[in-house]
Amino acid sequence: TVFVQETAEAAHAQWRAVCDQLELKWPRLAAMMHGTEHEVLAFMDFPKEHRAKIHSTNTLERLNGEVKRRADVVGI
Repeated sequence: TVFVQETAEAAHAQWRAVCDQLELKWPRLAAMMHGTEHEVLAFMDFPKEHRAKIHSTNTLERLNGEVKRRADVVGI
């Protein structure tokens, strides 16, 4: 639910709510999440139309796979 929020403020608030829920059962996980909040949600600072492209590394992985595929053909 954190990553589908409309605004950065809502995403940060949801992130903290999830951390608070996890704190009793998994305190180490909650502590790690508190420490990484701003890094994980950095993509929310960009305009909404750009977020779909930068919230994941799928585009980069696709590019690397294509380069590897073409390099293998040349190597043969």
